[in-house]
Amino acid sequence: MSRKAPIVDWPIKINSFEVDLNSNIKTVSLQNLLQEVAYKGSDFCKCGPDVMRSRGLFWALNRIHFNILRCPRWGDDLILQTWSRGQVGPLWHRNFRMVTLDGTPVVLGTSAWTVVDYRERALFHGELGFDPSFHYEEDTLPFCTKILIPRDLEHVPAGSHTVVWSDIDTNGHANNCAYTQWVLDAMPVDYVREHSVKDVQVNYNHEIHFGEKVDFSFARSENVWYAAGRVGDKICFSERLEFN
Repeated sequence: MSRKAPIVDWPIKINSFEVDLNSNIKTVSLQNLLQEVAYKGSDFCKCGPDVMRSRGLFWALNRIHFNILRCPRWGDDLILQTWSRGQVGPLWHRNFRMVTLDGTPVVLGTSAWTVVDYRERALFHGELGFDPSFHYEEDTLPFCTKILIPRDLEHVPAGSHTVVWSDIDTNGHANNCAYTQWVLDAMPVDYVREHSVKDVQVNYNHEIHFGEKVDFSFARSENVWYAAGRVGDKICFSERLEFN
């Protein structure tokens, strides 16, 4: 398969600790891999975590969308690819593609990021110094958009989660990958045991910190579930999960 220089290839193997009881990759494990390869992609663009931290900045995930064409399984040898799609307004877009060794796609993804001033906890609007050659104009999925929950669906409370120490990442707040895990843990066990995740979209609105209580609510249309996570009256994230 022909390669383009701005695309970063990361060979991976799906490990036992990354899968569920059916030997399929856990959704949180997949998100962790996407986050890690995003950091490798930013390193390639000369704006990796160490460089950003030295400037008092960090990359904050604003939105993510990924589609599972064939669920990766324990022992699979795969290649995870990423590239910068460039900036649109305040958002930097980054694409993902997970493929087999013969190049067959198994997961497609896209994401949108903002640059945040660590001390001010505010958007950074200065220049990052990106070389345009680092960007590659190929899309896996359309740019991430705002999740719209159909108004005719009933919203029901679905429990809560108090943020614990293991949820916190190097940016000082709950890691974004944990949100989907919280939502899946709040869903009926019988349902998630029998249905595999097919498509995930997450919108991140506000940071969630250690000790905060996150209340969940669900709305459902057949195999599509919408979730919202609130701290007090503030919606911190919304999510759309589609199941096979």
